[in-house]
Amino acid sequence: MPTARLTPSTYYLTSTSYLSVSNADHMYTDTDSTTYATVTNSRTSTTSYYIYLRGFNFDDIPDAAVVNSFSVKLKARESGVSTSTSYKPYLAHGTSAINGTCDVLTTTATVHTFSGISADWETIKGYGSEFGIRINCRRASRNTTSYVYIYGAEIEVDYSLPDPKTVTTTLSGDGTISPSGATTTYAGEEFELTITPTTKSDTVTATQDGTDITSQLVAHGSESTISATPESYDTYDIQSGSSYASYCVGHSAESPSSSGTTSNMYASDEGYAEYSFDFSGIPSNATIVGIEVRCYGHRENAAIDSSHISQCTLYYGSTAISDAVDFPSTSNSIITVTPNTLPSRSQLDSVVLRHTVGYYGGLVLGISFDVTYSVGTGIDHYTYTYTVSGDSVIAVTIGGSGETDHLFVKRSGSYAEVAKAWKKQNGAYTEIPITDAFSASAKYICGD
Repeated sequence: MPTARLTPSTYYLTSTSYLSVSNADHMYTDTDSTTYATVTNSRTSTTSYYIYLRGFNFDDIPDAAVVNSFSVKLKARESGVSTSTSYKPYLAHGTSAINGTCDVLTTTATVHTFSGISADWETIKGYGSEFGIRINCRRASRNTTSYVYIYGAEIEVDYSLPDPKTVTTTLSGDGTISPSGATTTYAGEEFELTITPTTKSDTVTATQDGTDITSQLVAHGSESTISATPESYDTYDIQSGSSYASYCVGHSAESPSSSGTTSNMYASDEGYAEYSFDFSGIPSNATIVGIEVRCYGHRENAAIDSSHISQCTLYYGSTAISDAVDFPSTSNSIITVTPNTLPSRSQLDSVVLRHTVGYYGGLVLGISFDVTYSVGTGIDHYTYTYTVSGDSVIAVTIGGSGETDHLFVKRSGSYAEVAKAWKKQNGAYTEIPITDAFSASAKYICGD
């Protein structure tokens, strides 16, 4: 029965003004001399600040694994921290507690194992990067310096796997496939095969256990991704505090501004700021393949209603092209916004991110705007993905020679070759060769 040790990769502080971190690169290792977090300001003894250990490597557990048991462990000690039982470490989803029990920290480095965890493994795994351990850093008395020493944290997982299965891939003709040959996998796991022709005009056919699966191949054009941060902003209907919108200009969600963590934009009823981005690095003939926007910020109040919203939406002109995504809590976190409708390259320059707030306000400290695009119509590679249920043999043939003229369009997320082209001449559409399909003065439609 395999055992995996999942460790955290990142941390989150509830205050950067009163909580400091040293030797962060050692916080997840068993290093008994590492000072991790300190509280040094002379605020009242009732003030608490927290550190969250997050980013556990859940991907180390195979998808097909059956988890038999797991335990969450923390090795830590304190010096000068309040040891009230109300402030012992606990498990959290974001900043919300997950039921479980852990001993309070003492002045002796001890391995603490959480017990009575209410969430099952699939629930915790589903929390992803928002799952973590919260550790209190609270002074025992005013005007003292308090320390929390963290030497390691882990989730120990015992799991079992189904009987292994073998997927064997073979290739005839010029080109490559990956993986090639025999691959050991397990029932219930996904298997992905990548097929790369030698030229963009090569014909690819594939069979799985003798059955033709060519129609299930997904063709991919040449794609690139560019990431942008806000270049400028405009505010609308903001009663006061519009300057706060500038905090995220030039800052990404992963490297947000440290300014304004206690300030918010306020509107008499509802107001918003719109952020613009520079996409001049994307060629004018590019096709937009995907957009993902990540925003780092919060809302001012725990409730979500017309007075307390803090949400982000993509707009093209006055039209929303994505659903509105709310910041989940009053603590800073990252939300992801994706469009329902992809803009064309020419439309992209007019796409903005709108941050809408209610009366109590909210704040954005960083934005990452990732655009994936392709140039040209050729096929770089094909992929085939399926869920393994037994041993399988996949045979791939790549044929064709020399470059010929092809036209591809992207529909429903994948590229498909256009079989015919029609050109409007003298008021009627006439079929023409692909090589004659484009001219500056022609009009085009998509049809059967």
